[in-house]
Amino acid sequence: MKNLFLKVQSIHSLLKTVFLILLISISLDALSQDDKGRVTLPGTNAVGTDTKGQVGSLNTTTLLTLGNTWQVTECCGWTGTWTRRPNTNTFDASWRHTNGASAVDVIQLKSWDAGTNEVTLFRQSMNGSYRAKYNPNTRTLTNGSTTWYPAGQVWSAIIVR
Repeated sequence: MKNLFLKVQSIHSLLKTVFLILLISISLDALSQDDKGRVTLPGTNAVGTDTKGQVGSLNTTTLLTLGNTWQVTECCGWTGTWTRRPNTNTFDASWRHTNGASAVDVIQLKSWDAGTNEVTLFRQSMNGSYRAKYNPNTRTLTNGSTTWYPAGQVWSAIIVR
């Protein structure tokens, strides 16, 4: 039984890896950058038109305020590292569970409301969203929620670089 579980887990990991490679190539094709280094995403407002701080209006320098590497603590025994792809709103994420299981996925920064400091991200495989409050003084995201966690469960992150 244990061998069957390990085989299923191995196939699942392989499928996630193939899916991740496909998403990376699709994501790279979908992004565009203007001559000032500002990233424009499909489906967002044109660069510079959204004063709330949506991702489409953030230049590379502003995106870097949110760092390149996040150490994430999630619900139910999962911890992970999210690493931003250079000059994009996309993170390659990996997690490890306290039981030894691991996972990888792609996370996209969808919005950052500069007025409220609320950050919204999208996780591909879960087809769901993360939300959290960004604190620029401590470089943390706290009181995070997701669309798939059990009620009352939260996530947080520390921006390490």
